[in-house]
Amino acid sequence: MKFGVLSIAFGQMGYKELARKVSSYGFDSVHMELNHILDIDHSLGKLSTGVANLVAEEFGRNGVRIPALGCYTNLININPDQRRIGINQLKEHLRFARDFGASTVTTETGTASPDSPWEHHPDNQSEQSWILLRSVIEELAEEAEKWGVFLGLEGYYNNVINTPERMERMLQEVSSANIGIVMDPCNYITQQEEHRQDELMEDAFKRLGDRILIAHAKDFNYKHADDNAEHLTIQPAAGTGDLNYPLYLKLLNQAKPNIKIYLEHLSEGQMLTSTAYVRGAMKKIH
Repeated sequence: MKFGVLSIAFGQMGYKELARKVSSYGFDSVHMELNHILDIDHSLGKLSTGVANLVAEEFGRNGVRIPALGCYTNLININPDQRRIGINQLKEHLRFARDFGASTVTTETGTASPDSPWEHHPDNQSEQSWILLRSVIEELAEEAEKWGVFLGLEGYYNNVINTPERMERMLQEVSSANIGIVMDPCNYITQQEEHRQDELMEDAFKRLGDRILIAHAKDFNYKHADDNAEHLTIQPAAGTGDLNYPLYLKLLNQAKPNIKIYLEHLSEGQMLTSTAYVRGAMKKIH
């Protein structure tokens, strides 16, 4: 099992500087979000094979691959015009993913909240929201099939797909071999259920293990959270919280041996310590 990193961890900068930064910390792959690259116009209609090759070649010169693109958008945005823009941007990422060297494009599933794509809203659990999300995923799956790439869905407890059970249901209802998941157990462990984290992780892998495309590594820490804030999220860097990493990595290695795991929610100052922590946890599973 090797390590990569999410590009967002480095903030906003040009693609050449980003390639050097990723390489300087010993990472050989990056889960890239184009909206943090200052000198690449990623707006709708501007992506091209030329742009993708330019970026991929620079990263290649620095010994870094781009196996996955992130295009995180609110798939059920209550503004239909904004929702369509986001869907079309995702489709464009799917279309040009291979030119970056990527086989996967990832997104979360969205919320009915008008304020933030990561904010809880009671309508997220409505059948209307489910039907809307399913129709969007069907459209994106068709696009992924056209280009021979994968759509990676990432669950999150404030979004429509907020549990492994609901992710499993969506994968059953949208029957496409070109859909998989981003495994990130912290996205399913709420403050109220942190005491059940082992059980929750085992259930998530039982339901979804065979559909994992990539995996994320961060942590959760609710020690200083307001006990009444049901939907509060505190998700720091790996090794700074309470996730049972030996169990997570054991389950991950059993489900997908040698899968790449991408560190996220960390600063540059935490990259070496977080990598060392996860590497140490890996040694405990052998």
